[in-house]
Amino acid sequence: MSDEELVAEALKFEKNLLNFFWRQGVSVSEGEDLVQETYLRLWNYRDKYEPSAKLSTFLFLIARQVRIDALRRQTRRAEREEAWGGSRPETVPPPDHGVRGDVRWAVAQLSEPLREVVELGVFQDLPYAEVGKVLGIPVGTVKSRMSNALKKLKEIFDDERS
Repeated sequence: MSDEELVAEALKFEKNLLNFFWRQGVSVSEGEDLVQETYLRLWNYRDKYEPSAKLSTFLFLIARQVRIDALRRQTRRAEREEAWGGSRPETVPPPDHGVRGDVRWAVAQLSEPLREVVELGVFQDLPYAEVGKVLGIPVGTVKSRMSNALKKLKEIFDDERS
């Protein structure tokens, strides 16, 4: 695959990547920045892409690392601000408009490993095998995390109703 073909194919996933970041609690503008950073990394690592693998898997693998790096930067920034007397930003926003049972809010309550599996498996509609490749975990682990995530989401929604 030529560089031009790779870029053209990758651009088809822009909306999926933006949704991937948005569902992890980033703002639209920050999500757009992270999508651009994902594309820059794709360009830098284009020689490592094997056309036999799905491009979506490679992109989400890069996107996941971009998000992790952004969280690390955010944590370091917050630690510096705290050291200088600033306040640490809240990591999980409350439900918008006071709506009970808000799915995005509920998913944001999950631990990072569970949230990643839900994001990739449900919202991005990747098969479990692809989710496993992106996260670097066995398919069995993907299945158990998805099961645990669904149980936790049910608990969250049941608590919201009571």
